Amino acid sequence: MECKFLSNGIDILYHNFLSPCCAWSPDQTWIQDHNIQKVDFVKWHQHKDLVTAREQLAQGQWPKYCQDCETIESQGRQDSMRLNGASAYAAYGQGDITLEIRPGNVCNFACQTCWPAASTRVDTFYKKANIFNIEGDRVANNFVDYKFLKPIAHRLKSIIILGGEPFYDPKCLEFLTWAKDNTTAELLMFTNGSVVDLDILKSFGRKITLVFSMDAIGTPAEYIRFGTDWPIVWANYQKVKTLPNVATRVNVTTSPYNYFYFPDVLDALLDDWPEVVSFGPTMEKIFKECVVPTSLRPTIISKLESIIPRLEQGNIEFGQKCNAVNLVKSIINNLKEVDYDLILHQEFIDFVTKMDTVKNIKLVDHCPEMAGLLTVESS
Repeated sequence: MECKFLSNGIDILYHNFLSPCCAWSPDQTWIQDHNIQKVDFVKWHQHKDLVTAREQLAQGQWPKYCQDCETIESQGRQDSMRLNGASAYAAYGQGDITLEIRPGNVCNFACQTCWPAASTRVDTFYKKANIFNIEGDRVANNFVDYKFLKPIAHRLKSIIILGGEPFYDPKCLEFLTWAKDNTTAELLMFTNGSVVDLDILKSFGRKITLVFSMDAIGTPAEYIRFGTDWPIVWANYQKVKTLPNVATRVNVTTSPYNYFYFPDVLDALLDDWPEVVSFGPTMEKIFKECVVPTSLRPTIISKLESIIPRLEQGNIEFGQKCNAVNLVKSIINNLKEVDYDLILHQEFIDFVTKMDTVKNIKLVDHCPEMAGLLTVESS
């Protein structure tokens, strides 16, 4: 096995530390040793830690930091970060770099599964609800400028921009200008779809890929991705598809909030499947299948099973079809096999209740089919 990210990837994560990709699971030692102020960007891919990881993969062993890809590939899915890299960056030679960066975290949404370091609005609600950051002690990056990237700017072939919301965050817009003036890289940006700037897209002069985050459609979307005005998001998604230099993708974050609803997203995309539909399950335990009461699971499983034939019959590229079907089947299997966890479910209910209160919104009003998520199952 091999991974292009281990030789061509740079991901600047929280605390200003580097990793090969966003799926990397660093420990504290890694974070301390790979800070942007300590590493030599030009020679970073020759660092002994990356050399060791490449050697382990070559021998068929998963490095300890690659748990996410190991799990996804064990499910028979082809959308792990490693396999995505093998496809997207197959032509990258020695010295070519794909950079992932989060210039800022200003956002106009407060999605239910997001975290404070990735959204200022989420941070505001966490503080109002007096909720401990379930993502742990992470801090947002605070780049004064981008001089530290200058030595490798000419080697950047692609740049992935995260926010906040890139079209809303001043720091992200500042970085967009830097990237336009200092690199020839193609861009990929994750967006919530609310404030897409068509003028920026038209004037950039090179390929831009927009990844729309969609976890549900209609009213459930307006709860799960709080801040959503669904007709506006869907209209913006349709508009950017008309721009010749813009490619569209969709990313779905799966969680108990939307196990019942995300099949509607896939259904809406079936007639004109985007370049890629990716799936990002949350890492937090309170957002796993174990918090779903067993009494509610048959309803969810039935909805999930109903989308499988439509996916299998849809006009979708074979690999994309396999990824979507296998993801749905994996969630179904977990809902059938994973034991209900009363303690974690109570934590989930406490979290939802607090967040609903400070947001002045109710899960039962927007997602009535999932009202049972707020009821503890009796033994």
